[in-house]
Amino acid sequence: MRQMFVDTSAWDALADGGDPNHETASLFRDEIAGHCRLVVTNYILDELYTLLLMNVGYQRTVAFKRQLDALVQESVLEAVWVSENVAAEAWEVFERFNVDKQWSFTDCVSYVVMKQHGIAEAFAFDHHFEQMGFLRHP
Repeated sequence: MRQMFVDTSAWDALADGGDPNHETASLFRDEIAGHCRLVVTNYILDELYTLLLMNVGYQRTVAFKRQLDALVQESVLEAVWVSENVAAEAWEVFERFNVDKQWSFTDCVSYVVMKQHGIAEAFAFDHHFEQMGFLRHP
């Protein structure tokens, strides 16, 4: 089964009906359902829970986390926990590429995890994934 990395921007668009990309994200989610194993890092989840708390509130954030937990239990979603070695490699990426870019440290962690897992596609609204050489959907 094909793997696809899911960025904070995609999760947020799915969870927040007020997000300008909500409809596009929902349609794409429906399109890939059952055809992709989704991958995320704990750094992405950290960003997401904080963003959702600010944008949609506590109850909806907790409810969305429960949905993600169910996806993990169903083996639809894999949550990769960032190790010290991955963080160190991500810092090297941060230093090497940010001379002329503005990739967040979390973006650099995503880059390393995607490379290590052989993932070429990202469900994201963040153009940095294209800069990194990945195929960005939708």
